[in-house]
Amino acid sequence: MSAEQRVKDLALDLPPPPQAVGNYVPGVRVGNLLFLSGCGPLRADGSIVVGKAGADLSVEQAYAAARLAGLAMLARIRLVAGSLDRVARVVKVLGMVNAAPDFREQPKVINGFSDLMVEVFGDAGRGARAAVGMAALTGQMAVEIEMVIELKEEPMMTENTDAQIRHVYEQWHETIKVRDIDGLMALYAEDAVFETPFILAVLKDKTEGILKGRGAIRAFFEAGFRNPESGLGRWYRTGTFFANGRQLVWEYPRETPQGDQVDLVEVMDMANGLIAHHRVYWGWVGFKALAGALSKSVP
Repeated sequence: MSAEQRVKDLALDLPPPPQAVGNYVPGVRVGNLLFLSGCGPLRADGSIVVGKAGADLSVEQAYAAARLAGLAMLARIRLVAGSLDRVARVVKVLGMVNAAPDFREQPKVINGFSDLMVEVFGDAGRGARAAVGMAALTGQMAVEIEMVIELKEEPMMTENTDAQIRHVYEQWHETIKVRDIDGLMALYAEDAVFETPFILAVLKDKTEGILKGRGAIRAFFEAGFRNPESGLGRWYRTGTFFANGRQLVWEYPRETPQGDQVDLVEVMDMANGLIAHHRVYWGWVGFKALAGALSKSVP
């Protein structure tokens, strides 16, 4: 299960990513390592848990504060990396506890952060760690935690030939038109990603408009092919497309010689002659049609 799905399944409410309050950035990437600036215990309403462990806060209260810092860190990772699914593993955690002079339970406090990382990332969330006591932290926040994570390798987008690009451009539309599901799936990579909000209208069990893997994409198109009202394939294309060897883009324009139609832009990242990542962008007319399919009102 992906980290993003775990966040949903655990019903974790991530706060807005913490804003920088000094002359620094949220994170710096060096190779595949991402060094993340410190996060404090940020509540959903923007307030911060303050106080000293062992004086103002019990171990349990400080543990809860460290967990809040973990939620803020997840929001920061998503901001900097784009998705929690980009995380390969937690490498190093530095947990700082605003502690009374005689407080000795810093590791138990920082477990609030570490336990959350394991919940979200599994064994990959368990990294090297230090838990230290501090005389004071900014604004007297209860904890502050910084970390280093390893990012997964990004798939290399190989250069595709003009013939490969044109083949996908021509065959994608043709296979849709004749409802050739096998021919259509032959254009997608095994681990392709497909993104369109229309997924929510076609596959009622889905909660997001993203499908991963050829099998999931096939299920979407099979369901769409069974819909006799689907106009895809009958829609008009100008015959013009953009390609740079790595990406293919074309439009189903709103205004056509036959009249208006749903306006869409198809964007396909290509790898080795196959579609690796397919995104559909909707214009205003398309949005109204989509909203109708999802039974939502449009002003």
